[in-house]
Amino acid sequence: NISHEFIMSKIEGFPKREVVLRWLKAGYMENTIFHVTKTGTPQGGIISPLLANIALDGIQQWISEPKETIIYQTRSLGYKVKKKKEVNRYKFARYADDFVITSQTKENLEKIIPKLEDWLKQRGLTLNKQKTNIRDIRKEGFSFLGFDIRQSKSTTLRLGSNRYKRFAHKMRINAKPNAKRIPSPNAKPKEEECYSCFIKPGKKETKEFLTKIREYLKKEGRVLSFDVVLKKLNSKIRGWLNYYRFVCSKKTFQKIRKEVLDAIYRYLRRKHHRKPWKWIKRKYYMTVDQDSHNPYAEIKGKRKKKEILINAAKDVPIIRYEKVKGTNSPFDPSLTKYWNKRQTKWGKARFAKGSKYEQIYTRQKGICPICGQPICMEEEFEVHHILPIRDGGNNSNKNLSILHQHCHKAKHKHLHKRVD
Repeated sequence: NISHEFIMSKIEGFPKREVVLRWLKAGYMENTIFHVTKTGTPQGGIISPLLANIALDGIQQWISEPKETIIYQTRSLGYKVKKKKEVNRYKFARYADDFVITSQTKENLEKIIPKLEDWLKQRGLTLNKQKTNIRDIRKEGFSFLGFDIRQSKSTTLRLGSNRYKRFAHKMRINAKPNAKRIPSPNAKPKEEECYSCFIKPGKKETKEFLTKIREYLKKEGRVLSFDVVLKKLNSKIRGWLNYYRFVCSKKTFQKIRKEVLDAIYRYLRRKHHRKPWKWIKRKYYMTVDQDSHNPYAEIKGKRKKKEILINAAKDVPIIRYEKVKGTNSPFDPSLTKYWNKRQTKWGKARFAKGSKYEQIYTRQKGICPICGQPICMEEEFEVHHILPIRDGGNNSNKNLSILHQHCHKAKHKHLHKRVD
């Protein structure tokens, strides 16, 4: 129930202000009855997330204002020194109208909730009581945007063995006479308890995804040929894996691979219930890298391509996400080189290491030859034959290029016009 008056006050001076007001006051139909909208945004409208961002603009700065001074110890000179540092009392992460606030103590979070409710009330918003709760990340953890986030206890050495030996002599020389001396290099370094944060694909989301795969094979798999089924399966699986490939998802990917193979096995058994397993395996499975459990199908056509089930554990490697530096914005014209380099790096990560696509992408330096813009990970791409096959071209790397999907369509449209 976002306040329309607040939204209009935030976009004062915007040239299309009247259009936004008409969107907000458009109303909706339910059971052939028209309802007037006095508050809120259009349900499912493409403009609704943008309006929610406008309403919540400034919440991060407001939460980051409370500061606190902490005292910590350093051993950089070989003896303990107490230092003071001013830090934010709260950390904040938001995606549209879903957000998480973290702090060192439960008391801090209990204090911020009433203040947050007052801040949201000015915008016509309220906290969802069912989803709003305080959790200890070390015990329960929490879920956010389909990810399970939790801290696990681990033991680590205060100083690594190599670093300890390298700097032990230097530290003893620089230490003050009355300071606590560092033990000899032969002494065993003390261990201290610490926690490591792990982000994994959500258990609920993983279960729902596998359920959808099984339902797809049971319903649509009955009437479709196996090559079409396999192609759609690969599309669904690849999209899911690309979303979760930036976190600790190795075990989850292995589970996805196993469960999908089991589902395909049961599907083929139902499809050919009168045939023995050896016949099914010879017809639908092939060996890849000494692994004989790879379902495949031959695609009809002159080229006789083979569609192989994507291997969740190998074909989509896990890569660690690199945070954006500071407050760098893609809309800042002075940072064009930074964003182009970043997009090229992440665009390359979508391809299997050493594959034909990766080699072509590297040769092009991640740039689309048609528009000259980077081919990002999220964008659809297509492979283009520089010399068409009908004119004597082939499928070698030199004759192939990777283009944006829309650039590829525009390229062929231009070629057809030129031929006409």
